[in-house]
Amino acid sequence: MNDIVYMLAKKIRPDLETLMGQQRISGTADVLTLLYTLPMAGIGLFWLARVSNWDSIRQFWIVYLLMGVLLVLFNRLRFFFITEIRTGGYANSDGALDGIAVWAAVLLLGPTALWLKVLWDGFSFLGSISHDRSTVDFWNRGRLFTSDIAADVLPALVALTVYVWVGGQIPIKDFSINSIAPALLAIIIQYIGVFVVYSGYIAYLVWSLKNVLHTPPRPAIKFFIIALTLPALANPYGILAAGVYAREGLLEFIFIMIGLLLTALLARQFSQAAEHSRQQSNQLEQLDMLGRAILDSPPDASNLSELLQAHVAPMFASRGILIWTESKGILLHEPPTLTFDWEQAWKWLQKRNDPSISTPRGRLDWNPDLSYLGPTLLCPIIDVENGKPIGEIFLELQTMNIPWETHSVRRLLPAVQSLGAHIASALHQASVYAETLAMQRTHQELSLAQTIQDSFLPESVPNLPGWQLSAVLEPARQIAGDFYDFIYLPDGKLGIVIADVADKGLGAALYMALSNTLIRIFAIEHPTDPATVLKIVNQQILMNARANLFVTVFFGVLDPTSGLLCYVNAGHNPPYLFGPDIGIKTLSNTGMPLGIDEENVWSQDEVSIAPGEMLLLYTDGVTDAQNSNGEFIDRKMLALTAQNNIDKPTEGLLQIILDKVHRFVGDSPRFDDITMVILGRNKL
Repeated sequence: MNDIVYMLAKKIRPDLETLMGQQRISGTADVLTLLYTLPMAGIGLFWLARVSNWDSIRQFWIVYLLMGVLLVLFNRLRFFFITEIRTGGYANSDGALDGIAVWAAVLLLGPTALWLKVLWDGFSFLGSISHDRSTVDFWNRGRLFTSDIAADVLPALVALTVYVWVGGQIPIKDFSINSIAPALLAIIIQYIGVFVVYSGYIAYLVWSLKNVLHTPPRPAIKFFIIALTLPALANPYGILAAGVYAREGLLEFIFIMIGLLLTALLARQFSQAAEHSRQQSNQLEQLDMLGRAILDSPPDASNLSELLQAHVAPMFASRGILIWTESKGILLHEPPTLTFDWEQAWKWLQKRNDPSISTPRGRLDWNPDLSYLGPTLLCPIIDVENGKPIGEIFLELQTMNIPWETHSVRRLLPAVQSLGAHIASALHQASVYAETLAMQRTHQELSLAQTIQDSFLPESVPNLPGWQLSAVLEPARQIAGDFYDFIYLPDGKLGIVIADVADKGLGAALYMALSNTLIRIFAIEHPTDPATVLKIVNQQILMNARANLFVTVFFGVLDPTSGLLCYVNAGHNPPYLFGPDIGIKTLSNTGMPLGIDEENVWSQDEVSIAPGEMLLLYTDGVTDAQNSNGEFIDRKMLALTAQNNIDKPTEGLLQIILDKVHRFVGDSPRFDDITMVILGRNKL
């Protein structure tokens, strides 16, 4: 079947020979659908011309104008959805609630109102081909135009014929059951007719997916059903709108339409949010898989190109992607037909060291004379040591039906930068391996781990008006099992993390890196619920790490405006809250450490930090410090020192405590990492 259809399509469209795989199937489907929908569209238009009452346009031109404006508004508020029907292969569709305006117009003005939809289809087609001038886009837009005309006109005329035959009246009299029932029957008939029009296109694509690409057809069938059903669900509201107009008048009709337009706006916003969430989930999954694959691969990065081919291509719904580095050259060029002047882009990146973003057909920062059909993103690959660019990632996204704007393209930047960090880390690992091959493996691993671990700690503490914040981490060895972090959250809130892995050395450092990354990711997803964050992180740790380690964590979410701190303490040393009026107060545990029990849950508590009060967070490297005689430091020292120096700035208090610990330990070997975070609220 596929060979017969393809040979027929190739006679009409010879360029199909240059296409492969899903592109060839889609191109063949475009030709096939255009061939059988073109006569259907012609019949529909001829029939519509015969039954149109041209005089009604003159008599009711205000109503036609109103319905036309509503049709345009509903189409400006189109929603969309995207489905991955196979790995790296996406199906996308958009829809509008314009059926409300169309059916309201038809039930009030008769079939002549269908010309409004025909005009919209025509203008949309002309507007699209004025931009998309490639052969592929022309055939695709032509198929969409003929099938839209056929689906919008022919089934509607059949439905209106049945509507009149069963007693329906034009204009509709009211929204009583006697008026609604025939209209609902007409809408159902029109819905079935739309499926009939698209049946050939759907049948060929589903058959090809199953027998040519060997892909399960269920996702595609589900996609087509949703694509045709979602817009049709709004059509019955056209009956309501027409009935309101006929019975109550223009003002009530406009009031109803405003509400339906707001519904269309919400549907559009929801589809954008859903697609962003889908992209983010897919990117996080692929980045995680790529990171694990890089860790499991040879240290010389000899198979980095193969790993990128396997994990990066499905990461983005892209028309093309190219990854190039100075040391390895082109690592990924997909598809091979992608045209990209990487040398010119690289010269621009070396001067700017900033990402570049463009919208569809927008001007490129690095080449103003060139534009791409889809949105593009050019991002430098940054060296993990000196912060200079060592390569570039270029991404041209599929336009699909997403309303790409600068901010929506920019949403992809963190994922692309994370990809660059993975590549830079892999290349850095290969570089370290090559330079230190003669050295001991342990020293090599520790050096690399220390470099990576330093990048996980905040470069600086946040500047909170009305607050003081200081932090320090002194590792006992080259690498630490302690960490702290500050996470910017919505509404001006700040996440504060301090944690301690119950081990030393490289294993603890890797466990720290995993824990820190997971906490940061899920803190952003659940900014007001620290207990849920630790629950999910705990499950991810036990699912992905088999090191039999655990980590104590204190995670709090601070509202700088009110001073309220909502926190969870997972087996960590109880922080001290102290002030002139409250003395010393400890924030006790609210659950066990992470990494022990997958089913464990945590409760969360909250405390208000008043002006003049301070919160001291620490790890047991402070309270368990030992001197050369094996004696432990007095645990009361920490709280008493803080209380006695409450009038000092947090940075000064931090240094006073460190000096006391250092004097006590003396020259004896450091047993554990020392980490402290002090948060103070300024006096009014």
